[in-house]
Amino acid sequence: MVRVCDAIMGNGKTESSITYMNEHADRKYIYITPYLEEAARIKESCPQLHFIEPSDNIKEYDFKKSNHTIALIEEGRNIATTHQSFKRYTPSTLEKIREHGYTLIIDENVDVLEKIDVNSDDVQIAVEAGYIVYDNGAYRLTDKDYSGSMYRNLFNTMRARELVRIEDTTDTAFFYWMISPALITAFREVFILTYLFEGQSLHHLLEIYDIPYERIGIHRDEDGTFRFGEYPGYTPEYVKHLKEKIHILDNTKMNEIGDDYYAMSKNWFTAGGENVVQLKRNLANCFKHVFVDTPAEDRLWGSFNDAFHVMKGKGYTKNFLTFNTKSTNKYRNCRALAYITNIFMNTAERRFYASHGIEADQDLYALSIMLQWLWRSAIRDGGEIWVYMPSRRMRTLLQNWIDSLTTEGGEADAGSV
Repeated sequence: MVRVCDAIMGNGKTESSITYMNEHADRKYIYITPYLEEAARIKESCPQLHFIEPSDNIKEYDFKKSNHTIALIEEGRNIATTHQSFKRYTPSTLEKIREHGYTLIIDENVDVLEKIDVNSDDVQIAVEAGYIVYDNGAYRLTDKDYSGSMYRNLFNTMRARELVRIEDTTDTAFFYWMISPALITAFREVFILTYLFEGQSLHHLLEIYDIPYERIGIHRDEDGTFRFGEYPGYTPEYVKHLKEKIHILDNTKMNEIGDDYYAMSKNWFTAGGENVVQLKRNLANCFKHVFVDTPAEDRLWGSFNDAFHVMKGKGYTKNFLTFNTKSTNKYRNCRALAYITNIFMNTAERRFYASHGIEADQDLYALSIMLQWLWRSAIRDGGEIWVYMPSRRMRTLLQNWIDSLTTEGGEADAGSV
């Protein structure tokens, strides 16, 4: 059974999962989160379950986190770990998970596809040598033993994930790791904690493999305890007042740089030129003059990692947070924000989903990522935030989402954004 708790950030999803685990302490759990700081939180909040974080610092397991993970699962221990570690579970590990009847809790979306740098000729050589085979859109290992070193890392990863080849609109081939659906189906029950699920890759994985799921919500008891309940369930009080909480900078001169639909996309930054130079001027001006009364420690700006070195400047460089950061509370004091990003799903990834009959929603995809970033700030605690978002497309998505929230505090319908 897969249950998706699709609810706005800060409404008690993690707290509900903690309540569930503490009230069902006889079960075995693997808790997956983007950051180790959240794994530590689970350990502290569920003391009777004795959660363990797999480590790569233990000699007994050859200083490999994967070896430690396998040993913990064989012992039936409760595990709190990161998304990346989770993606590396092999078929033999998943079989142990089935035997123990583990419950899986996934905190935030797990990226289904991960681009890798591998040459087409190298892959073809491995195929011709009989080590891998192309089957139904993916490359898989054969039973032939390999004792060399050149392909060792590639083959080791293929034991846990499929290698898929995707061509873009120019017929250029790219290779991606794709997580196995068995990472979901091997568990007795699965909880996915997220928001705007339909715009995320994990939703597309369930669609591709016809894995059914049901929506659940959050219930807040009179004593303040959060627990899972019927959908949509509890919504935080502050959601009713988001129009008064989120102040989007309305400055024609500073925003006109983002009027083009693709302005501030990855390709836009790569192209460089005067537009990028002007955006840097705008960003510096924003922090120097618009957010002048906000202390440096309460400021935050975000974009693509590749844009950081181009856009950094005096007085704000250290306040950078990658555009797709989620599940961290380190920046909840920040109230003056600049989000200089325009998010589009990779063309090859969209083609991959389309090949399975799935039309990825570009706007919902962008909105889900952008909201996660914004909710690292003071808004997650109901505080006010001021946002410079020069991309007209991203700004419109945010404004429409806020407008779509009802006066009673209901959440935006996925189809309305």
